[in-house]
Amino acid sequence: MEFVIVGNGPAAISAAEAIRETEKSCGITVISKEKEPAYTPCFLSRYVSGEIGKERLYIKERDFYERNRINTILGNAVTEIMPNDKKVRLSDGTELLYERLLMAAGSNPVVPKLPGIEGEGVFSFKTMTDADGILSLVKKFSEVVVIGAGFIGLEIAEALSRRGVMVAVVEREDRILPRMLDKEIAEIVKKHIQGKGVKIHTGRDVVYIERDRKNKLKGVVLDKAGTIPCDFLIAAIGVKPNLEMLKDSLIMTGHGIIVDRHMETNIPDIYAAGDIAEMEIGGIRKVNPVQMNAARGGWIAGCNMVGIERGFDAHLEDMNVVTLFGLSILSLGVQKGSRAIKRQSSSGMIKTYLKEDDSLNGVQITGDVRRGGLYLSLMRKGVPVSEKHRYSLELFI
Repeated sequence: MEFVIVGNGPAAISAAEAIRETEKSCGITVISKEKEPAYTPCFLSRYVSGEIGKERLYIKERDFYERNRINTILGNAVTEIMPNDKKVRLSDGTELLYERLLMAAGSNPVVPKLPGIEGEGVFSFKTMTDADGILSLVKKFSEVVVIGAGFIGLEIAEALSRRGVMVAVVEREDRILPRMLDKEIAEIVKKHIQGKGVKIHTGRDVVYIERDRKNKLKGVVLDKAGTIPCDFLIAAIGVKPNLEMLKDSLIMTGHGIIVDRHMETNIPDIYAAGDIAEMEIGGIRKVNPVQMNAARGGWIAGCNMVGIERGFDAHLEDMNVVTLFGLSILSLGVQKGSRAIKRQSSSGMIKTYLKEDDSLNGVQITGDVRRGGLYLSLMRKGVPVSEKHRYSLELFI
């Protein structure tokens, strides 16, 4: 049997391992538009800052593919899926047959449609190629503007600040990390980052990118008057599932490729996992672009591709952890509820959102986030946690 995996990240690698564990002699081919072996994007900012070397990014040993008899086609993107013929077409025109196919091609950065954005000096920050491109300019220039104050934007802002670059961040929402934090906690984190020398402009839109007569980047012009000068620009406003190869195919998509709890699409023998997949469980469809979900989804897909039934029982809770300039921040669940409880800890703040029955709907922590797993367990079990319950002392001290 021939298995083809489109993508080479955590979902793809987990699927390949699950397949090889059961099928010792089948053919497995991994195709990726990137030339690098499998790596994690989670630590790209630390690579840019100089905290770690490139070798620390790779998630498997150098002999992983050979040892597991996995054929690789790197630096060659899949441009078309042909389910009726059970083929994929690559950017060089090659066509490859499959018996089972996994789509694990991840996501692409969203580039804002702004006048002047086309040209030199504009980067995304999603891949190792992006990181290397940014590093090549760090020593030449001194000012950068980052558009977007989500995970990616703030992590690259910190990395460049540590390199001695003057950084300004522009966010159109009224707070930083808008999909992770409420306004109160976001303001605490914002003040911490600004205290380290990074300028942050929230509630502001970039109107256009200013260039000189030679098309050299000069700065960004904001909506409420004012220009921020910069030598280069990083667009970090978000990502979207990589669906470009699905044009004219019958594979159902929403925001991503729609899959069931077994990671199978509407087309027999085609699966999807990772950032590209939109999983439907109990009538709820959701893309969960975090590495833990990608690895789990890839493993489930790989098992089902070899006939071993596995599946998600429920969507994974939204859980994000990030450390910015030494301050750790955790967000779990949904940042709304019937009421909220705040407690100061020795290192920061704990804020919980409660449902009507006093069980957890969401948690935000700044400082010591080591109890995140405890909150996750309590949320999954629906345990009441307000002051009138015996868990209060343990949780909030």
